Amino acid sequence: MKCPKCKCEMIDGVCIKCGYMQSGKNVNVNYDMKKSDLEIYEKDYDNMIHNKKLLKPYLLGTLYIGYKGHLIIGVLLSFIELTAFYYIYRFFESLAFNYQIIFGLMMTLMLWIFVRLLLAGILNSFILYLDKKSIEKIKKNNPKNYKVILTNHNSNRTFFLFLNIVICILLFVIFMIVMSYF
Repeated sequence: MKCPKCKCEMIDGVCIKCGYMQSGKNVNVNYDMKKSDLEIYEKDYDNMIHNKKLLKPYLLGTLYIGYKGHLIIGVLLSFIELTAFYYIYRFFESLAFNYQIIFGLMMTLMLWIFVRLLLAGILNSFILYLDKKSIEKIKKNNPKNYKVILTNHNSNRTFFLFLNIVICILLFVIFMIVMSYF
């Protein structure tokens, strides 16, 4: 069915372009046609593209990827980060003869701060790249109403952050149990 106002396709009695309904009312469409798809999809686009507000990426590290909605990649990278820092700690601990625990912790902490500074500068660009890939999938699967899906997307998900932490710790515990047998 075609919209009587703009002659575009209507889905379930609602025009996806202008918001006209069969009952004669209009639905308020929340996206601006001048914005790019990435700006509509990622609500913090301006801060991310200019690398402003780097406190969250610095504090969360790779968990920030899961927080922004890319759970699988966030869990994998968080697990790799946690495992790498465990082995880095064990390496530095083995280098020191006296005060092994303190030396291992201090060296690992200094390396952790350095890596987090690097991640804070890189993560926003990486997440925007992942968002572009997600937008391409959405466009491919829903070519008619993808703008509505992009508008309704919530990029900051605290539940995903919590889930990312739980899964990462669970994987690390399983990894440590398996490694104890070798």
